[in-house]
Amino acid sequence: MSTHLRRASSAVLLVLAAGCGRAPTPQIVPDALPARAEASDFSVYELESPWHDQDGRARTLASLAGRVQVVAMVYTRCTNTCPLIVDDLKRMERALAPADRARAGFVLVSLDPARDTPARLHAWGEHARLDPARWTLLTGGEDGVRELAALLGIRYRREAGEALSHSTAYLVLDRRGRIVYRHDGWAGDVDEPLARIHAAAQASAAD
Repeated sequence: MSTHLRRASSAVLLVLAAGCGRAPTPQIVPDALPARAEASDFSVYELESPWHDQDGRARTLASLAGRVQVVAMVYTRCTNTCPLIVDDLKRMERALAPADRARAGFVLVSLDPARDTPARLHAWGEHARLDPARWTLLTGGEDGVRELAALLGIRYRREAGEALSHSTAYLVLDRRGRIVYRHDGWAGDVDEPLARIHAAAQASAAD
């Protein structure tokens, strides 16, 4: 991993953000985090942590390259913020122009890998009607989750029982895994993220 990524990963303290068991509030990422930037010169795909998708296939983050990806970190037992985030991404998916839809994917990474097995992710994705041709659900090790969350500026911590408190954010990555847009919160206007996806998709087509 590059020195830049190591510094980015160590920059975050995982603190209380938004509880899944109560009304959540959007969080602002500290200025020290590179994930705050509109465009970045580092790639999330440089992280080497191992993952498995909803079909049980071994994956690396680099396997997501080639498409614009909208990434969020959620968990399947969340009953408040995560469904809202997923609903926003599904609304965005429906609103994409056909050409952009063909060049874009959606990635949900579990914050609760001990419970979110590939089989559970598969069943959860089917229940949520997430098209596997466009949606990738990932589970990995605790170290990989912490490392990716730090890099993306996603704060989380475990509460009592199965609950997790976590940031309500999603990010748009270009086809090389560079962060080009970050959105905090949910149920907002999707025009700006759609515009960012379109710009990244157009840039991908021109490469």
